Amino acid sequence: MSRKTAWVVLLFLVSCAGLIIPASAQHFQQVKGVAASISAGRNEVFGVDVHAGVWRYRPATQSFGKIANAALVTVAVGGGSADQLDEVWGLGSTGSVYQFNYTTKAFDQVPGILTQIAVGIGNQDDCHPYEVWGVNSAAAIFRYNYCTSTFDTINGLLTQVATGGGDVWGLNSADHIFHFSFASQTFGNIPGGLRQIAVGVNDVWGVNSANNVFRFNPTSKTFLSQGGNTAQVTAGGDGVWIVDTSNNIWRFDPSSTSFVLVPGVLKSIAAGSGAGVFGVNAANQDFAFLRP
Repeated sequence: MSRKTAWVVLLFLVSCAGLIIPASAQHFQQVKGVAASISAGRNEVFGVDVHAGVWRYRPATQSFGKIANAALVTVAVGGGSADQLDEVWGLGSTGSVYQFNYTTKAFDQVPGILTQIAVGIGNQDDCHPYEVWGVNSAAAIFRYNYCTSTFDTINGLLTQVATGGGDVWGLNSADHIFHFSFASQTFGNIPGGLRQIAVGVNDVWGVNSANNVFRFNPTSKTFLSQGGNTAQVTAGGDGVWIVDTSNNIWRFDPSSTSFVLVPGVLKSIAAGSGAGVFGVNAANQDFAFLRP
């Protein structure tokens, strides 16, 4: 993207501020909790704090409650549908892997060591009712097999993996983009370069090293620029959201195919697929997005 084009895109995003819906109608409201990072699914929302404490959101009280005897540095929630609960997975400080047990309300350790984990809905076969993927420190790729209760190794090298809507994408250390083919069981390269990728229900988004945000075009099979000044993008059934480099919040409006400014300042956002949209600010205070 040229410097001139980048400025045009930035001015376009700023101009969308005129489309703001009044704060009284929709806004982020602080909820009780101290999670420093949050993951949301269809019905469940979990977070972890700076001390590795694990928190679960309680919609009835609009607050996060701490889970006893759980210590995780990251948590991933997803895969829920009308017929099944969300899956909740997490990683410990040494990369140990844990799966949430709804019966005991505790996290059970699962064999494996990972540096990142992603969870989404599965629809391929009986052994994958959920898509649970991870990568380790050597960039090796793993997919959880529910029939064997183990992680299967997948060919390729990735440093980040993302899943949503039954789709799986990844990035390597050089910011190259890859899309998983269930037919060939391999990752194929997609043109472009991204440092962060997010997979929604029907679309794929990413941010590159220059803080430009992109949306995948399935017709041209390329990522097309949707603006600049972006620090993070998140996508789910509850919409597509970005946090810009000044921690301002923007929501993608499909009708105008543009981002609309939303009141508030957050450092990160988690968009679920029914559970809602949650955010964390610089002071690690937690917020939930309220619609009229």
